[in-house]
Amino acid sequence: MDPSHRVHGHGSYKRSSKADGSEQEDASRWLCTAGCGTISIISDTRLPYRPVGVDLLEEWFDAEFMEGRAPPQVTENERGCLKRAHTRFLQRIPSLTEVLGQMIRVASPSATQLWGQLRKLGKLGDILRFLAEKFKTSLLGDYRCLHPRAATG
Repeated sequence: MDPSHRVHGHGSYKRSSKADGSEQEDASRWLCTAGCGTISIISDTRLPYRPVGVDLLEEWFDAEFMEGRAPPQVTENERGCLKRAHTRFLQRIPSLTEVLGQMIRVASPSATQLWGQLRKLGKLGDILRFLAEKFKTSLLGDYRCLHPRAATG
């Protein structure tokens, strides 16, 4: 979205905040008056399109990719979500390596090497903000919301 475009409140929707669907939270929606579409705002403790939180995914990835870390206690539903996120991260290694360029010290990093390099940027929330702001991408997907489109008309 173009930051010069006005937006107006456009309601909200419920999204799952727990993998089993037992808890939901509101995500506010905003409508771009220039016709660019809607913008949804989720808490910075949440991940787009995933019903697990940033802290839980960080803890899971730390256990998966860093030595000596015990995995967090999770439910079966959370485990499924976290495993899918893990698989998606593995698929994203080439594109993340490409956008990060020389920031990643290994030409073809393993998941462990890439996660270690990313963690030098800080906590997962910091990593997500960095990827979005600098490269218009995210850890687990190249979401359309990170690629502003031109206004029509």
